[in-house]
Amino acid sequence: MVIKVAIVSFAHVHAPSHAEQLIRRRTEKADVEVIGVYDDDSERARFYTNRYGFRLFDNINDLIKAKPDVAVVDSETSKHRNYIELLAENNVNIFCEKPIGINFKDAVEISNIVKKHGILFTTGFNSRLNPENAKAREILASGVLGRVSMIRIRVAHPGAIDKWFKGWSEWFAVNQYSGGGGFLDLGIHGADLLRFLLNDDAVEVHGLVNNFTGNYNIDDQGVGVLRFSKGTLGILDAGWTQVIEGLPWSPLEVYGEKGSLVRTELGLMYFTRDQGGWVKPRVQGVQRTTLDELIDAVAKGSPLSVTVDDAVKAQEIIEAVYRSSMEGKAIKLPLT
Repeated sequence: MVIKVAIVSFAHVHAPSHAEQLIRRRTEKADVEVIGVYDDDSERARFYTNRYGFRLFDNINDLIKAKPDVAVVDSETSKHRNYIELLAENNVNIFCEKPIGINFKDAVEISNIVKKHGILFTTGFNSRLNPENAKAREILASGVLGRVSMIRIRVAHPGAIDKWFKGWSEWFAVNQYSGGGGFLDLGIHGADLLRFLLNDDAVEVHGLVNNFTGNYNIDDQGVGVLRFSKGTLGILDAGWTQVIEGLPWSPLEVYGEKGSLVRTELGLMYFTRDQGGWVKPRVQGVQRTTLDELIDAVAKGSPLSVTVDDAVKAQEIIEAVYRSSMEGKAIKLPLT
């Protein structure tokens, strides 16, 4: 079965990688067809359709009339809801870049649209599909570390320090279009990963969000401290202010009553007093993406690792950090 895929906008910096992923899949598996692109920026549209040899649709309705099975929504975050509503009304399954909404309310409204029309929907929380993260979740669930007291995650790059956002990507640093800066952009990955690893939901959030560089008129870093329902404390550190080149890994620390688990440049390792030393577990599998999963789900009925509910829960955590920082107090979850 060949799945027909359309791309809605090349505004997001990940859009080119999505296009290239689809081209690779078309070449290697011959199970996708990129039927074309719609982008409301005509110059950007021409640039990328020429670059990849895709068909250009003059308007979103013409794209919908071509009956795609899946749409990849890579627009500015502020435009997600309108595109999702149009696509969902026409029974198009959707991959939407994260965050799905400019705020929690927007994300809930998107969730309602998705559920009303019964389409398949996912977002770019690819950390769940990382084999090391899957193994870490398995180790935590096994109980060998005992009850988990603390978990720490960092998701960061030097985008604000190095002034990455300009031209077609400048909207990332404009609150009207993005809904938030560095902490929303990268912290939402960490928020989802915390929920995934612990298989638990946060019930209270304390946060500080800051503009460290002043290079953009938006936040560029933040820290959230979360209390989960089973008592675990989580530390989420995210933003565009960390110079970490040369370290091809995403730091992770987990501390339990019986031992610890860490990810360093040497990979995933864990320690327990019972085994008396550090163990480097066997990690199997290859990194996949949620876009791959969505295509497979449409073609074969296979399950999705990331749902619209996961997207909403992650956005709720991030919004609670922003509210806590602004109001100077703890924020209880769920938000009301």
